[in-house]
Amino acid sequence: MSNEYRSRSSRRERRSSRWANKDSDVVEAAANQANRHLEEEPEGQNVERTSRQKLTHEKTLRIPLAVYGLLTGLSVLLALSFYAFPLWKPVATASQSQNLYSGFAMHHGLVPFNDFYGTGGTVFYLINWLGNIGGTTWLLWLFEIIALLISGILVYRLVGQQTKNQTASLTVSVFTLVIIAGLARGGDSPTLFALPFALWAARFLSSYFQDSSTDRGFIRFGMAAAFALVISPVMSVFFILSAIALIIHNVGSRKIGRGFYQMLATILGVLLVGYSVAYYSLEEQTIYTSIEQSILIPFTHFGPSGDLLLTLAKALVLTLIFGIVAGFVQGIVQLKKGGPARVWYVMMLIGIVGLTTMIVFAQTFDSSNLLAVLPFTIVFAGLGLTDSDQILLKYLQNRLFAPILAILFVVFTPISYHFMNRTIASEEQSVAQYIKANATGSDRVYVVADGKNINNLTKTISTLDNVPANYPIKFTQSYDLKVGKLSDKFVVLQASEKAPTSLKKVLDKDYKVTNYAGKYFQVYKKK
Repeated sequence: MSNEYRSRSSRRERRSSRWANKDSDVVEAAANQANRHLEEEPEGQNVERTSRQKLTHEKTLRIPLAVYGLLTGLSVLLALSFYAFPLWKPVATASQSQNLYSGFAMHHGLVPFNDFYGTGGTVFYLINWLGNIGGTTWLLWLFEIIALLISGILVYRLVGQQTKNQTASLTVSVFTLVIIAGLARGGDSPTLFALPFALWAARFLSSYFQDSSTDRGFIRFGMAAAFALVISPVMSVFFILSAIALIIHNVGSRKIGRGFYQMLATILGVLLVGYSVAYYSLEEQTIYTSIEQSILIPFTHFGPSGDLLLTLAKALVLTLIFGIVAGFVQGIVQLKKGGPARVWYVMMLIGIVGLTTMIVFAQTFDSSNLLAVLPFTIVFAGLGLTDSDQILLKYLQNRLFAPILAILFVVFTPISYHFMNRTIASEEQSVAQYIKANATGSDRVYVVADGKNINNLTKTISTLDNVPANYPIKFTQSYDLKVGKLSDKFVVLQASEKAPTSLKKVLDKDYKVTNYAGKYFQVYKKK
């Protein structure tokens, strides 16, 4: 009985095992089929998404050859107002003549920040040195055209990325070139050469906030930030505020790991450029002096040394004509549509207000520094044109028709400046002719004037440099010590400039007045 029961039980167990195996096979087959379906579906979606991204990428970045030609031609045309163009070099403004002098002086053994004072970064003076190869500024003028053209192309691509509209891209880039030429105030300014790096960063970050699925490019972002710093330190404010926006964005999105990687990649990019520049600075012994003159003094000394109301009036006109005020208003309008980029937009708005205020209330107002505000405003330039059919009219309305005034400003400002200063410019050339007739090629000429036009005209360098008005008292004390050893063959004094007391003593003791007769300048010669 028990044997029969055990045999029946064993048969039931074997039967149950066979059914269980069949059920297991059916479930496994169904699972495998589902897995294959799930694997094939995302792959198709990924291919489709990749193709869409590729098409969008190509549509955004591809620029017609005609557009390249138009932007190149416009860049050359606008660059004709730059003082590096040899025809206009003799009548350069005070700040432009000093920058143009720097490259020539470096070719004759002088070191920026040590032998003459500097406002730009180390690489800015290296650009001027390279641009003065051959004894002319043709190469420097070419560099300015390239910087202008690259800026226009980057703006075109940024707006194209935002609007996917070629007309909008071309409209904004053309008027932006006019704005750049106007704010550069003669071309040879640190902000012009640093601008392409900031505009590249603006386009990079705009793309990142639209689609933050990749962390590629942050090494280049760090390199761009470093180049901006060593060319025009004021331009680095854009990178600092953008970095703060990235940190807030990553923390708010709980992307701490990605944020840490981005930080390391950015630091690596900064170091790649920073070490190279630091090596040159160590060789020339300018690390501290360059940091002090291009960063510490401009960022720590405020309060206009001249007429405050006149400075405010100039700043108001420039910010209105070149769209800084309109760009700020446009940014506020776009805040509610910012999405993931809202934090970045807020930092851009803070930058517009903060940087403009800092530039206006600096001890020496340099209008070319307002070009550093352009990357902040250009972020919003294309956003207001996405839903418009009449692109040109919409852009002009958004900018309160200021771009038209900007065109007039670029054309007529140099003309009016030359007209008002024609008598001084004429006498500068007379002084230059007198010095050329009475000096040899190795003689040095110290000029106490608001610019370096006489040195540029005579192709001479100076042993001393005039201390800028916004520099601390220790620089004046150092000047008083050095001027006692002045050995330059000629000293030229401009009537409107107040000669330091220490220089007057040296002139009375070691120099005599020449027979040059002029209204605005007096020439002294070594006894």
